[in-house]
Amino acid sequence: MVTMPGERIVIANRLDELRRMTRWLHDSAAAFGIAEKALSTLDVCANEAVTNIISYAFGDQMRHDIALELHKTGTGARLVIRDHGKPFNPLEAPERDLPKSIKDAGIGGLGIHLIKHLMTRCNYERVDGVNVLFLEI
Repeated sequence: MVTMPGERIVIANRLDELRRMTRWLHDSAAAFGIAEKALSTLDVCANEAVTNIISYAFGDQMRHDIALELHKTGTGARLVIRDHGKPFNPLEAPERDLPKSIKDAGIGGLGIHLIKHLMTRCNYERVDGVNVLFLEI
């Protein structure tokens, strides 16, 4: 798969950084000419993945960096997310039973399901102590 040089941002492991990440993602996608529908899907999945990293990857309250790279591909886009948190492959998380109705759905718990089912391709690697998640649309 052919990818073009990408855009990069590093955010801190704080939930308020999600807004900055989303702005960067939208600005970068617009510069690459990525379709709005693909961007919307990528934005949802990026927010889910990074929220999980912020919430669960680090066992302390110290600042930790999360690096994101966006690349345009021949058919869409690839987002690469890197963190130095605990090893965790979200693609190996067990499938959850989906709620039968909105009323039955609780808050949280479906982010990994969304990522796995909305992205065209997902891959995870642990490289030199770093979690690397690849999301493609």
